[in-house]
Amino acid sequence: MTAVDLVYNPVSGSFSQAHLDALVAALGEQGFAVTPMPTTAEGARLSGTAELVCIHGGDGTLRDTVQALGEAAGEVPLAVAPSGTINLVARELGYARKPSAFAKQVAEGWARGSGGWVRAPLYRLGEMPIVSCLSIGPDSHAVARVSGKLKKRIGRYAYVVAMVQQMSEWPRNAMTVRGELADGELFTCEAEAAIVSGAALYAGPFQLSPEAALAADAVELITLERSTRFSTMLLSLAVMLRLPLDRFAKAQIRSCRRIEFDRCVTPVQVDGDHMPDCAYAIAPSGMTLRYVV
Repeated sequence: MTAVDLVYNPVSGSFSQAHLDALVAALGEQGFAVTPMPTTAEGARLSGTAELVCIHGGDGTLRDTVQALGEAAGEVPLAVAPSGTINLVARELGYARKPSAFAKQVAEGWARGSGGWVRAPLYRLGEMPIVSCLSIGPDSHAVARVSGKLKKRIGRYAYVVAMVQQMSEWPRNAMTVRGELADGELFTCEAEAAIVSGAALYAGPFQLSPEAALAADAVELITLERSTRFSTMLLSLAVMLRLPLDRFAKAQIRSCRRIEFDRCVTPVQVDGDHMPDCAYAIAPSGMTLRYVV
């Protein structure tokens, strides 16, 4: 039987023991030997012997698992059983929420072999993996305000509450952003807000750039030179209505291989979580994640 580590967050607001048990049973019925591995305050734990690592959680739990895998992140294949608040990676890959349907998907993908799996070049902020997205500016300030208790009660709407609370104390901190485009050209720009999208989706079912995708060998950088309340509202409206961000919200979109900030900006949102400290640069890790689909 194929050995599987099933990583899950037992203190997540969306965690259900019954759902976890159903997932273990469904994977077992498909021929997987499952070892449930709860996360701790220090992050994800792994057995070190699994042939496949399944993450039952959101993008933050996936990031913590990739961090725990270390240099093995490019070798051990992954699957994501949707849970958590938004699940950008699981959404893009089309993983089912129903345990039986998910287990069948993974079993069929495993049987097809690695040639049919999705390969996602892994980027890092310093030493921290980025599995879906990063932001600096009003968006990251709102994430820093999110109440954990409220998030457990109302899920993603806790971010909306935080943004509304922030309206009276709107942050505007200019930074210089420079880096290397996907074609090798160097660039420099000034920005008060920046979003880096390493997956097709952002904040749910929305796509900021048509080039954004897990399998892309670049990340999409979206910047606003001036991040006022009005410009941020225009950006949000353009995203929801699927309008061109450059024309409607005056955002600049670049496909990048490397991105550097002129200072250690804070707060930073990485994969939906507030990170109080950050590094200065985003760059390829040299590893490629493999998702079994």
